[in-house]
Amino acid sequence: MEQFEIAVVGGGMVGAALALGLAKQGRSVAVIEKFTPKTFDSSQPMDLRVSAISHRSVDLLESLDAWQEIQAMRVCPYARLETWEADTCRIRFNAKELALPQLGYIVENRLIQLGLWAQFERFDNLKVIEGDGVESLELSPNNSTITLESGRVLNSGLVVGADGANSRVRSAAGIGITAWDYRQECMLINVETELPQQDITWQWFTTSGPRSFLPLCGNQGSLVWYDSPKRIRQLKAMTPAQLEQEIITHFPKELGSIKVLQHGSFPLTRRHAQHYHKQGCVIVGDAAHTINPLAGRE
Repeated sequence: MEQFEIAVVGGGMVGAALALGLAKQGRSVAVIEKFTPKTFDSSQPMDLRVSAISHRSVDLLESLDAWQEIQAMRVCPYARLETWEADTCRIRFNAKELALPQLGYIVENRLIQLGLWAQFERFDNLKVIEGDGVESLELSPNNSTITLESGRVLNSGLVVGADGANSRVRSAAGIGITAWDYRQECMLINVETELPQQDITWQWFTTSGPRSFLPLCGNQGSLVWYDSPKRIRQLKAMTPAQLEQEIITHFPKELGSIKVLQHGSFPLTRRHAQHYHKQGCVIVGDAAHTINPLAGRE
C-alpha cells in the first residue's frame, strides 16, 4: 500500500498547480488523473475551452516554472478590454493607460494544464497516476484510503478534491452544495476573422444574455454566445453558413466577416459547496464552486 502526505484527485489546471506548489514545499504528493491531456502540436486547431488569465495568474505560473513552457506553445496577449450594454456607453480599459505591456492573455485550458504537467518530472516527491480513476474513498481526519479502478490502493493524510463540478471526493465527504440553474446555455464558437483584432477582448450585454469576443492566435477568435437553451439548440442545428449569418446579424458590427471553424455548448449552473473541508479532505476549484464564466477571471 502506497503512502502519501497528500493525494490530489484531479490533474486539471487547479489540481496540477496545487500539486506542484505542495511538491515545491517538500510534501509527498500523488496526483490521480484518469484522462491524460493530449500533447500539443502547433498544427492542432484551437481548443474551444480557453481562459482569460491576468498578471496575477501569470505570476503564479511563473512561480511554478510553467509559464515559459506555456508561452512556447500558444498564447494570445490582449491590451484592450471593452464592455457595454448600450453602444453609446462603453467601459474601456487600455494597457497603455496602466503602463502595462498587456492586460492579460487568452490561453487554451489544455495548454495551461500541459505546462504544469511538464514540471511534474522535476520532483521525486510527486507521483502522477494517470489513466486510472477513483473507485472508492474511505475518508478519515488523519489517514484516508483511496482505491483506484485498477485495484491499486493509496493511503493519504489529506485528500484534495480537484475533480470538477461533479466531484466524487465532495460526495464521499458528505459535503452538500447549494445550486441553481441560470436557465441559460453557453455556446463557444471558434472563428476565423477577416479583421485583425487580436489586441482586444469585449463583452456586450443583451436582453437575452452576454456575447463576447476573445482573441486567439492568428486571425482567429473565440465567440461566446449566452442564450436560452432553446435558442442554443437552434444555433447548434444550423449549418456553418447559417450559423455564420446568425453571428453577423446578432453580434456587434466591429466583429466583421467570419468563418466558423468549430463550436460546442454547455449548460450554466451555479454550485457552491457548503463546506470546503471535512473528514480529512479539502475541495478546490470547480469542486468547491462553479459560477457563470463571465463572472470570473483566472
